[in-house]
Amino acid sequence: MTEEEKMVAMGDHAENFLQSDSFNAIINSLVEQCFQSFAFSKPEDEAVRQHAYYQYLAVTEIVDTIKQRVAVRDEINNRASDSRSEEE
Repeated sequence: MTEEEKMVAMGDHAENFLQSDSFNAIINSLVEQCFQSFAFSKPEDEAVRQHAYYQYLAVTEIVDTIKQRVAVRDEINNRASDSRSEEE
C-alpha cells in the first residue's frame, strides 16, 4: 500500500469516526462540561476558567485533526480525479 493509499484509508476511517453518534455525543458532552465549568466559575476562580479553556482547546484540536485527515483524503482523491480527466 502506497503512502497516499494509507492517507486515503485514514481519511475514510476519520470520516466514519466523525459521523459516529457515539463520538459526537462524547465531544458534545466534553464541550458542555468545559462551558459549564467556565460559566459557573466564581469571578476569583481564574485558574478554573483557564483550565476549562485549555480543555476546550484540546477537544477542538482533536476534532480538527480528524477533520484534517478527511480533507487530505479529499485532496488526494480530487488530484487523482483531475489527472484521470486530463488523460481522457
